[in-house]
Amino acid sequence: MPRGAYYLQNCALPSYSDAMKKILSLCIIIFLIFPTPAAAKFSDVKGDNPYASDITKLESNGIIIGDTFGPDELVKRGEFASWLLKYSGFNQEYYETKTKRRFGDVKLNAHPLSAYVYRLVEIGAVKEPSSKYPSFKPDDPISFKEALELTFFVQGVPVPKIFDTTQFNALDINVKSKIAPLIHTAMVRGVIPAGIVKPYKKTTRAEAAHIIVASKSSTPGLTVTILGTQIGGSASNDITQNPRFDTLSQAWNRILGNYLRRDDIQKEQLIYGAITGMVKELGDKHSSFERPGDNAVVDSLSGQVEGIGAVIQEKDDFVIIVTPIVGSPAEKAGLLPKDVILKVNDVEVKGKKATEVANLIKGKKGTQVTLTIQRGGTGTTPLTFTITRDVVKIISADLKRTNDNVATIQLVNFGEKTSKEFLEVVKQLQTSKPRGIILDLRNNPGGYLDTAIDIAGYFIKSEQNVSIVKYHDREEEQKSHGKTELAGIPLVIIVNNGSASASEILAGALQDYGLAKIVGEQSYGKGTVQELSNFNDGSTIKLTVAEWLTPNRRSIEKNGITPDVVVKLTDEDRKAGRDPQMERALLELQLR
Repeated sequence: MPRGAYYLQNCALPSYSDAMKKILSLCIIIFLIFPTPAAAKFSDVKGDNPYASDITKLESNGIIIGDTFGPDELVKRGEFASWLLKYSGFNQEYYETKTKRRFGDVKLNAHPLSAYVYRLVEIGAVKEPSSKYPSFKPDDPISFKEALELTFFVQGVPVPKIFDTTQFNALDINVKSKIAPLIHTAMVRGVIPAGIVKPYKKTTRAEAAHIIVASKSSTPGLTVTILGTQIGGSASNDITQNPRFDTLSQAWNRILGNYLRRDDIQKEQLIYGAITGMVKELGDKHSSFERPGDNAVVDSLSGQVEGIGAVIQEKDDFVIIVTPIVGSPAEKAGLLPKDVILKVNDVEVKGKKATEVANLIKGKKGTQVTLTIQRGGTGTTPLTFTITRDVVKIISADLKRTNDNVATIQLVNFGEKTSKEFLEVVKQLQTSKPRGIILDLRNNPGGYLDTAIDIAGYFIKSEQNVSIVKYHDREEEQKSHGKTELAGIPLVIIVNNGSASASEILAGALQDYGLAKIVGEQSYGKGTVQELSNFNDGSTIKLTVAEWLTPNRRSIEKNGITPDVVVKLTDEDRKAGRDPQMERALLELQLR
């Protein structure tokens, strides 16, 4: 899925995000943080304890007190939460929770650690109380994995999903597992050593101290206090050293001191406005900043969504349809890629952000929403679509066979279940080998890069490049690790304007190696990687951090994948039930 896009749906936000970076913003007081030596006072923490300095650090900051520490005892979840938030600058004395729901075992103000627990809920570090998660279990031991997750989330340590797998040094964890990026990040930053990790073991108090201290020490730099909230960043990019910082500071003081209605000023909103302006100045449609409560970025790759089932994205001053999800109410109603949304019900949306438009469109199953659409450029007559919202169950890999034994595989997205579903398709094809395969990627918005690489492995030899991820300072090769079970079977791929991101990576790689002929229309051209970061106040920033290249180093961004055989699918074709793109794909197999 293009990470700069939004699915229109209603579902719960994931409790754990990819990363939470620290930033510099308007500052009132600046502190340079230096290590402060202190002697350990705990009688049971000896000098040869490998975590003695970490324990001392927490002690010197007043986070843990007493005569003994119990370094080998297991740390409790609630206790760990309090250590972590205190060390990150959180002060419970002035805290007023905004979370309305309560855990059955953590009564607000009655439980001594309630402020820390509900602060974690507010920033999205743990799931909200619900019928599915009625308890926090503050007295239960915390696992090593969860301790790392919470620490990285709170301290703003990014956990890249894409990394050099050849440098993965955990002996007891599969490099393809979901926790591999977390463990790799911890090793790279020196939080844990290479070797056996045991991520699900329970964490001792000494290990907990080390995780908290070492994680923050791995990202040293400038710490800025803004209205009581700590926000950090790299000293090499210190905003205070910019010659225009004085102008920024003077403007801030002038506004607060001289504005007519200065008593009505919401300082936090001024800061958010400044951040919004910085991101907007990048001129990158895939990068954005969302204030607390505005975030509409929802992971839609779990296999079921509720809404109209479409992907939208900002373009110029409008919000456009990237693609309707196959089988969704949006597709059934007739929405197409590149449709421009003019109105949602009676609300004109020109100039609004994609998140605002998404919130207007979302709603409960069975309710209706009316979209006014511009199709085919300005000057054309707007179209009106009234769509009934519904639950969209996504089967991401669907196999059919033609009468003459051609296998058509429709890939709807590259989600959590796609690799497993595609494997079942492959098993069927191995049982009864087809004379050709048509891989239909039309209106596939993408998804997980790992899933695209998994599927590429059925066609591309192991250790050959599937994609190159180009960062500003390095490149990483994403290699096939499959067994080429489908190699040698003639292959045709169909793409259109709604084929984006991971779809383009897969199609581009197979085209580069001459393993497939591409039929259809120019693909969308989404070839950049976005990193989503959550901040303690609930705001989020989504930044473009890398670019995808095909094995032959073709750039996908804005260019897309050019078909070998261009075939359009018109509105007239759709109304008549014709599919000239599929017909041409079948013809290409006959010619091969």
